[in-house]
Amino acid sequence: MVFLARLILKGPSQAALVAATLAMLGVLLAPAIWLSAATIALVALVKDARQALVVMAVATAGAALFASLVFASPSVVVYFLLAVWLPAWIAASILRTASLAASLQVIAGLSLVAIIGVYALYPEMGEIWREPLDMLVRQLFEQSQGELSLSQLQQVEEVAIRMIPGFLAASVLFSTMISLFLARWWQAVMMNPGGFAREFQSLNLGKAAAVVAVAVIVTVVLAGSEMWYAMLLVVLALYTTQGMSVLHAVFNRKQLNRAWLFLIYLVMLFSPEIAALLVLAGIADAWIDFRRRLITA
Repeated sequence: MVFLARLILKGPSQAALVAATLAMLGVLLAPAIWLSAATIALVALVKDARQALVVMAVATAGAALFASLVFASPSVVVYFLLAVWLPAWIAASILRTASLAASLQVIAGLSLVAIIGVYALYPEMGEIWREPLDMLVRQLFEQSQGELSLSQLQQVEEVAIRMIPGFLAASVLFSTMISLFLARWWQAVMMNPGGFAREFQSLNLGKAAAVVAVAVIVTVVLAGSEMWYAMLLVVLALYTTQGMSVLHAVFNRKQLNRAWLFLIYLVMLFSPEIAALLVLAGIADAWIDFRRRLITA
């Protein structure tokens, strides 16, 4: 994918073309959304935040025109501008002058604020998805041939509708992190080989962020609501990343076989307990500092 990064950095017009094309492709192929946002982030990292804004403006105009012709509505562009490109631009702009940890902290903080705002101002936002969810519930009930109760499925649907705003906010954080990491990796490959690996393995979100994470987890356990569960998703996404940083640092320090690292990630997909341990390790690292202990061991 390095050839794509080189194309992006040839100029604003090339970057805008890549961002807009990938944004429209993302409607059919989700990973293209991350590449689209990474395009904006890469321009902000290598050039500057102002040029990245120019690329966003041109890409928005191009994508809006394409969406008007194909989808008969440019509204899809608003989604990319507010939920995909803008967070990536903010994160990359911060990373130009601050640490990776600071960039992630700001994006996670904005996600938490967005969740609070959405549930305070638009608590019924999830109702937009009621009609397609009703259709899905009916299909599941018919296909289950009586094994699933319609009332139980409808209860799950109600919970899902109330959780949708939170899922959207958490997905923005997840998408932004992936796009930022990809853009930083592109930048490192072309200008500082191995730099991203070193930066990621030294990631430390700090004690203040860890205290906030613990507070959210405790609140969910004691008096969980849809809003707090949504905030928990943000915490889990953030500290899974921190845990992965610790894990990669351990493997690098001990020179362990990378196949084991791949196996751990594979197991995580099917074992929530392993994923939870990774999150806990990420939070505990704020006080224990596993990497320093490895160096001095």
